[in-house]
Amino acid sequence: MGCDCTFINPKAMKFIGLTMINDRCYFNADGGSITVGNWTAFNLGAHINASCGGNIVIGDHCPIGPGVVMRTANHRFASQETLIQDQGHKSADIVIEDDCWIGANAVILGGVHIGRGAIIGAGAVVTKDIPSMAIAVGVPAKILKYRGEQSTL
Repeated sequence: MGCDCTFINPKAMKFIGLTMINDRCYFNADGGSITVGNWTAFNLGAHINASCGGNIVIGDHCPIGPGVVMRTANHRFASQETLIQDQGHKSADIVIEDDCWIGANAVILGGVHIGRGAIIGAGAVVTKDIPSMAIAVGVPAKILKYRGEQSTL
């Protein structure tokens, strides 16, 4: 485990097998849960947050790039008369299946399911499900192609 890491409510976290965690990573399961599979690695400064409810499940053999953010909750903001910070949160699970690669500084929002073998490009913001073997990039993340397809670029 790296230096200067934070684990809030570790009783709601489950690390299965070997997990590699680099420096300055943040894990918060105060209100939700975090489950991480075998041979998954978190690079520098990953932020894995299920603090306002919801569950984060990450499969086996998933390299998570530096600066990646996963957050199960989003602010409610429907009322114009109430401060956003006073409207609470809406939570939804995040599921990342086995053999996914999440690139540096990607953001994975609550309610997203990333299928087996998918790749999320650096800096992508994932707001919708990504199917197995897809390569998704951009803001918001869109499927560029599938693993094994010849590039048309």
